[in-house]
Amino acid sequence: MVKKQACLLIVWAALFSVLLAMPAGAEEWKDRWKFGTIAPDGIGWAKQIKNIVIPAVEEATQGTLEVKVYWGGVMGDDEDFVSKMRIGQLQGAGWSGQGVLIAVPEMEVVTLPFLFNNYDEVDYIKQEMSEEFDEIAKKNGYMCIAWIDEDICSIYSTKYDMSKLQDYKDAKILSWFGDVEERLYKSLGASPISVNMPEAPPALRQGVGDAITASAAWILGTQLYSSIKYVSPYKLRYAPAMIAVDWKTWSSMPEPYKEHYYKIRADVVKRFVAGVRSDNIKSLEAMKEYGLKEMPVSPEEMEAIRKNAVTIWQESLDSPDTGELLEELLEHLEDFRAK
Repeated sequence: MVKKQACLLIVWAALFSVLLAMPAGAEEWKDRWKFGTIAPDGIGWAKQIKNIVIPAVEEATQGTLEVKVYWGGVMGDDEDFVSKMRIGQLQGAGWSGQGVLIAVPEMEVVTLPFLFNNYDEVDYIKQEMSEEFDEIAKKNGYMCIAWIDEDICSIYSTKYDMSKLQDYKDAKILSWFGDVEERLYKSLGASPISVNMPEAPPALRQGVGDAITASAAWILGTQLYSSIKYVSPYKLRYAPAMIAVDWKTWSSMPEPYKEHYYKIRADVVKRFVAGVRSDNIKSLEAMKEYGLKEMPVSPEEMEAIRKNAVTIWQESLDSPDTGELLEELLEHLEDFRAK
């Protein structure tokens, strides 16, 4: 009898210690988040989400949150995800650059042509301006679970090597990235053809368009490498991506869980983007082995392309929505490059 009572006391003590370790109110909190993404299950982004992001969220919430992901565009495209989050059909999404700019249009400042020279600069801006971009996402109604990357993108073509300014005038360039990308192409003399991302692969195969700016992993993953012949010898622009939940959903989470996630978020992003960047490098190398050509560009042509492209910066600098943000970003870049 004494042994039985002692065992019961040990069990109750263990249960009590678990309850004490749980955040106040968290023992009653449980939720289920539904996410949409165009990323197909089993490759690239999907692996990073499954292996890095979901375990981190589960760790932060002590297993009280279930995450259901609808892969491969089952719930639509990025524009659909934004709409469905607004009406509560989805709580979150993994957006490509298109979705990021629809949901958080001020993020256009990081997509301006020839802004970043490398990922060290991208990471520095993330480090120095994460609070500003978090506030901007919040203002638009979202919590940024992770600001990740698509790529620092080249332009690919089935017909032109894109080493000359004239190539932009001759090419039928598909544009899926929104207003800032259309402004870029027009500055280079092109007449962009607007498409949604899922429409782009068939449009390229059918000859509706013959050029597109995208990540190497996306070109490979959509099996466009059999149609694409050329990749530009320069990186045209950085494309962000984002995993986000709507702010109302985030606000319902107990504060200690939020605090825990904020503490581990930087590590989540670091691990995620390492995988994405590695995938892009491997994808480009694989396509070059398959026959993708990268032709040299002369200094004169490179200067002409760059000079025309960066004229669109001024519109962002003049905008009341992005002017101060871009000025701060440029100051940080200047500081970083001076080190």
